[in-house]
This record gives sequence, structure tokens and C-alpha cells, in this order.
Amino acid sequence: MGVEKEQRKTHNKISKTYNFFHQALVIAIIMFISNIIESFMPVPMPASVIGLVLLFIALCTGIVKLGQVETVGTTLTNNIGFLFVPAGVSVINSLGILSTSPILIILLIIISTLLLLLCTGFLSQLLITKSFIPKNSKQKNWRRINYD
Repeated sequence: MGVEKEQRKTHNKISKTYNFFHQALVIAIIMFISNIIESFMPVPMPASVIGLVLLFIALCTGIVKLGQVETVGTTLTNNIGFLFVPAGVSVINSLGILSTSPILIILLIIISTLLLLLCTGFLSQLLITKSFIPKNSKQKNWRRINYD
């Protein structure tokens, strides 16, 4: 009897593993809900972005456990290049539209890339400064990470 109880205790301590189908179903349900939300939103927003926000909220609140989506999420992340192929094909199909003003498109790409880099740099500097410098500088038990 004692051995059986011990085995049940150790079995309960082991995290539950979910099969691939269950994990894909969880992500599909979240995407279905995000498609419904997208259809009712007055502002155009991609359903994939809404789905990411919903998944983030569900993971943070504990509604969805990491183990319920981890394997499928890792698989999708590992194959992300393959998933961009349809977007590339649609760009090739729209090449006629893009060729009407190539200088404007190149300028738009350069400006948006620079804006993205600047915003990312400023935000990361702000986060690093706020995270590693304590409010009370008299504290002795803190370290500032030097990235130089």
C-alpha cells in the first residue's frame, strides 16, 4: 500500500504532458476567437496580432499553461521561414504595383527601418536604465551591468 501511494505522489508531481493535437487545438481555438474579435473591431487589426495578445494574456493569467502550447509553439518558431513563403509569393504577385514607384518604396523601407532601430534602441536604453539603477543610490547591494 505504501509503495502505491508513493508512486501516486511522484506521478502527481510530474508535469502533465499534452499531445501535439491538443496543443494545436488550443492555438486554433485562440485563433478562432481572435478572428471573431477582429470582425467586430472598428479599427483594422490583424487577427494574428489579436491572437498573440490573447495567448499572452491566457499564459500570464494561467488560463493556458505553457505545456499546453510549448511543443507546437516551438515547432512553429523553428519553421517560421517556411511560413513566410506565402507572404513572399503575394509580394511577387503584386510586383506590377510595386514597380510603379520603386524609389518611394525604397525610401519607405529605409525610413521605417531607421525608425524601428531608433525606437528599439531608445526603449532598450530606457529599460536598462530603469532596471539596474536603484532609486536609493546609498544601497550597497546592487550592481550595474556594464555593456561597454
